[in-house]
Amino acid sequence: MLAALMLATGCMWQQQELARAEITGTWSSGDAGTLRFEADGTVVVTGLVVYGSDGEKVSECSGSGEWGVYPDDKATHESLYTTICDGNPWEFGGSKEHPKMRRLVGDPQDGRYQTLNREER
Repeated sequence: MLAALMLATGCMWQQQELARAEITGTWSSGDAGTLRFEADGTVVVTGLVVYGSDGEKVSECSGSGEWGVYPDDKATHESLYTTICDGNPWEFGGSKEHPKMRRLVGDPQDGRYQTLNREER
């Protein structure tokens, strides 16, 4: 019953693998901030919410740095990292048409995520 409810409300996370070219572009989610990934490996971060160990917002981060894919920098079947705005690595889900990226925030046992959507190209 719970699984059916989660599917109906979109709460299930479907892992996706994205190539570097599919990651480039702008990812955002309302008041959670924005990340703009460039093909040359740079990332520009604007107002990305930073969470404390309790999962509560403590600040925002902005700036520029580099991004890459772990472990082989070809496709994100594991995780994406940035050299700016410390935090857990990002993972990808959603669908190929409407991908999402998320990372754990706060205590991992609480299962809270910061989720961003890729803007239309």
